[in-house]
Amino acid sequence: MHVTIVDDIKDTLETYADILGDEFDLKLIQNPLELMNFLSSSVTDLILLDIHMPKVNGFELYAQFKELHPEVPVIFLSGDTTEATTILGLELGADDFISKPVPVSELKARVKNKIAKSRKELKTQQKISFGNFILLCDMQQAEIDKIKIQLTPIEFKLIHLFSKNPNRIFSREYITKLVWPDVHVQNQNIDTHLSNLRKKLMPFSKNLKTIKSRGYILRV
Repeated sequence: MHVTIVDDIKDTLETYADILGDEFDLKLIQNPLELMNFLSSSVTDLILLDIHMPKVNGFELYAQFKELHPEVPVIFLSGDTTEATTILGLELGADDFISKPVPVSELKARVKNKIAKSRKELKTQQKISFGNFILLCDMQQAEIDKIKIQLTPIEFKLIHLFSKNPNRIFSREYITKLVWPDVHVQNQNIDTHLSNLRKKLMPFSKNLKTIKSRGYILRV
């Protein structure tokens, strides 16, 4: 089980490493702005996310990554025990909200339960299908008329974004921010990846439309 922990206090991260490192594979992130880059190239089973951080608070960070990575469960950890803060975290869609300090045994149990629940749900959500098109999410492949199609990581991210949100327009800026966080890319880079993706997914890719001056949409 891989757990990513985001907290701006180094001593707190080291404490988590001591109490959780024997049972979980951990990624410790002190600079919250690094989380998006990590998620763009790595896989984690759960994120433990502090709320009060100076560069970006946990709620803002959650909003940034959750749309692109909806499958990753998130547990907010905070010393702020006010009802308003707890309710806000849960209303945003977090899987759990834990007030610090928390007993080690309870923290481990909650993390294990959330990961187990998430894995069970993912087993029923490994495929997204529209007619003869199937996106095999666990294998990061597509399938058309039972013929499997290999996709690059970026191609998969793009078609996964569109497939999870059919009939929704995504602007170039939105796609750039989600797929290439904190990296400057030219618009033609998006066009190149989309062009390659369309060629691979013919004839299904005829549903992937360019909306002039607005962005792209998968019409199904």
